[in-house]
Amino acid sequence: MRSLLKIFFRLLYNELAITYDLVSWFVSIGQWREWQRQTIPFIIGDQILEVAHGTGNLQIDLISKGYRPTAFDLSAQMGHIASHKLKRHSVTPPFARGMVQHLPFVGAHFTSIVSTFPTEFIIDPNAVKEFNRVLISGGRLIFVPSATIVPKHLLDRFARWLFDVTGQAVGDTVLWEKAIRERYESANFEIKIENVSLPRSVVWVVIATKM
Repeated sequence: MRSLLKIFFRLLYNELAITYDLVSWFVSIGQWREWQRQTIPFIIGDQILEVAHGTGNLQIDLISKGYRPTAFDLSAQMGHIASHKLKRHSVTPPFARGMVQHLPFVGAHFTSIVSTFPTEFIIDPNAVKEFNRVLISGGRLIFVPSATIVPKHLLDRFARWLFDVTGQAVGDTVLWEKAIRERYESANFEIKIENVSLPRSVVWVVIATKM
């Protein structure tokens, strides 16, 4: 199952990227955009880097709030989709493509980095090192690794099952938190984890502050 899911997500982020918005809406029963927005209250400064920007939805939200985001992703297909979507909204943030282990930015430039539902790169030691490098002192990495659907209704119960099956939900929360803390605290970050309660779900928000 894990191998099949890896193939599915590789296709979803690349050849099937055009279906990403529909799939994310379906597995969350319409909550995906709201989950992404939970990063915004924790942002500091206005020089923002979004890592793994996907189809560009959070870019729209950030710009509407007055931030100056830069969009970064490995997938050329996601970049193409996001660029066209943002042009339809009359916004054109700078785009960059590459691997998070080699961010193409000068050091100490961004006040905040945001990422929503990232893949395993978020705990890659080389990626964590790069996040530290490009953040200013006191800057923040804010990411949403998962959400838990509160099954109040039949559709929500189905969505929670689907979210669990696709590996998007946090499993053992104690082990998960331990892994995050160990990885980032060893790289000179201070970690804070918020559980943001919404009417139909709880969103995990990790705030890693560069010491």
